[in-house]
Amino acid sequence: MTDMNMNKDLETGLPDDLKQCIAFHGHFCPGLAYGYLVARGAQKYLGLSRSSDEEVVAICENDSCSVDALQTLLGTTFGKGNLVFRDYGKNAFTIFSRNTGKAYRFSRKTDYVYEGENLEEYNALASGFSDGSLSPEQNARYRYLKGKDLALKPCEKVFDVREIEFERPPYAPLAPSTACAVCGELTMQTKMVKTGSGDFLCKPCAEQKDR
Repeated sequence: MTDMNMNKDLETGLPDDLKQCIAFHGHFCPGLAYGYLVARGAQKYLGLSRSSDEEVVAICENDSCSVDALQTLLGTTFGKGNLVFRDYGKNAFTIFSRNTGKAYRFSRKTDYVYEGENLEEYNALASGFSDGSLSPEQNARYRYLKGKDLALKPCEKVFDVREIEFERPPYAPLAPSTACAVCGELTMQTKMVKTGSGDFLCKPCAEQKDR
């Protein structure tokens, strides 16, 4: 499938809010579709709108494409401090609403079944994807078919969703910046290392000094 045809399909076959995620992320793929489902599920269960500040907090246990859909639809971003990354490599996300004090955990199920269009084509592409024999064009087509099928499913068909007890996280910390005594670059003071002589060092310079 050419890029032109792919773009045409995206314009006619997918929800507008998913197109916003694609525009931010740069391409459409199954990973983005997973994040889209989590974001839509969080909106449903927590009654969320896009967070302008830190009203919504997302704890992501992976750094995959899915996170960009949360940033787009829920307004949970690293810059605002309401996107928390935990490097577990797990397909799991916790979304917390400060307004309600409630949190839901979304954990991906293992029993995915393709139910979209062009089933025979998809099965052939999935087989090629598994053995690494797809061309770049075939790989793009496979990702498109699977992503579209995922995005149009109910969230509950792809994720186990449950309300959990969740300790209200602190707001993103604010602190003054101080020049590192070695490199001179401004660094958030609470992230610096204080030496015995009272100097403040950024972590890279402190680690270099200890070698």
